[in-house]
Amino acid sequence: MKKIITLFLFISGLLTAQSQDVKYAHYVIDSLCSPFLYGRAYTNNGANNAAIFISNEFDAMKMRKFSDYYFQNYPISINSFSKNIDLEISKKNLVAGTDFMVALSSPSVNATYKIFKLDSSTVKTKADLEKLIKKNLKSKVLLVDKQNIKDKEVLDILNSLRNKNVFNSAGYVFINDGKLSWGTSDGKNVNKSFRINVLRKALPEKFKKVKINIEADYLIDYPSKNVVAYVKGKLHPDSFFVFTAHYDHLGQMGKDVFFPGANDNASGTAMVLDLAKYYSDINNQPDYSIVFALVCGEESGLNGSQYLAENPLFPLDKVKFLINIDMVGTGSEGITIVNGTKFETQFKKFEAINKEKGYLKTVSQRGESCNSDHCPFYQKGVPAVFIYAMGSEFTEYHNIYDVPQKLPLTKYNEIFKLLTDFIKD
Repeated sequence: MKKIITLFLFISGLLTAQSQDVKYAHYVIDSLCSPFLYGRAYTNNGANNAAIFISNEFDAMKMRKFSDYYFQNYPISINSFSKNIDLEISKKNLVAGTDFMVALSSPSVNATYKIFKLDSSTVKTKADLEKLIKKNLKSKVLLVDKQNIKDKEVLDILNSLRNKNVFNSAGYVFINDGKLSWGTSDGKNVNKSFRINVLRKALPEKFKKVKINIEADYLIDYPSKNVVAYVKGKLHPDSFFVFTAHYDHLGQMGKDVFFPGANDNASGTAMVLDLAKYYSDINNQPDYSIVFALVCGEESGLNGSQYLAENPLFPLDKVKFLINIDMVGTGSEGITIVNGTKFETQFKKFEAINKEKGYLKTVSQRGESCNSDHCPFYQKGVPAVFIYAMGSEFTEYHNIYDVPQKLPLTKYNEIFKLLTDFIKD
C-alpha cells in the first residue's frame, strides 16, 4: 500500500495542470478526495499524505519557503476509528456511514446490551426522567427518540445526553430523521460510554437488543503539518497578504468508510493552490508578498491555524489582510464574508468590485465568528475574514456524500477573479 501511495503522489506531481481555474480545481479536488488519502485525517497517514501532495504542488510552482521545507510540524492527540465498526440491532446489520454514525468520543467496546427506550411512551415529564436516573441502567443502552416529545425540559435533558451520561448507562443510540452527519471535534477526549446516531428508516420494526463493536485507537501527539509557501512582492516584499484554507477533513469511521470532503474543504484548498499558481507566474507578481497557508486540524478544533498564529513564520504585524477560504464549491447565491462587519472598508471594496464586474449574485456581510481558520489570526490582531460560497445546488456536509463527482464549482471562476481583483485594487 505504501508503494501505491508513493506512486500516486509522484504521478500527482507530474500531472499538475497548466490551465487555471476550474480544470485545475477539479484536478486538486479529485486528488485530495482519493481513497488513498482516507479522508485526510489521522488514520493511515491520510492528512500527511495530503500535505505531501500540496508540497509537491508548491514545488512544481517553484514557490518560496520560510525554512528548508514547506512544512510546519506540530502534534495533535485525538481518538480514531480505522478498524472495525459494527452495529447490529435485533439481528439486523446496519451500514456504517449510511445507516449510523459513531461519535468519535466513543471508547472501544464489543458487547451485546438490552435496549431501554427513552421516547414519548416512557418519558413525558421531567419527573419521569428523574425517576429513571435512580434506576440501575449500567448494563443497558438507552435508545433516545425525541419524536412526539413536547416538554421543553425533557427535550433539553435528552439533548444533553450527547455530552453527559446522566443515566450512567453503557451507551446511547439517538434516532435521527434525514441524512446523518459526523464530526471529529469531540474526539480529543474519550468518554466511558459510547454515542451512536441511527437513521430511523434503518431500524428494524422491533428491537430489544443491540450488538456493538467499536475498535478505537487514541493517537497521542500525532505529527501533523501545515504547508506554507509564499511569493515575494515586487514593491513591498516585507508586507503580506495571506490566503488560508484547511486541507484536512474527517478521515475514517471504520476500515470501510471514509469521508471525501470535496466541498469541505478540498474546494478551498484548490482555490488557494490555484491562487498560488497564478501569483507564481512572473507576469502576475504582486506588489506585496502573498502567503499561502494550507493548514491541518481545522475539523478537530482549528489546531493548525492556532499553531501557525502562535508560531508565525512571518510577522503578523506586517499582514495587511488575511482571507480564509472554506467551502467554495457552490456560489449560485453568492458568497458570505464572515467578519465583514468588523472590516467595513475591505468589505465595501469586495462589494464594489462585485457590483462593477457582476461576478456574483450577492456579497453578504456577516459579523464576527470563530467558525474557521481566520479566527486564531484575528484574535492576534490580524485583519482577517472568512469567505464561503452559498447555494442550494450542493448541500452535502460532513457526510459520505460530499464527493468530487457531484461538486458543481458553480461560481469558482468568479470567486477567483473577485479575490485577484481585490488584491490588485
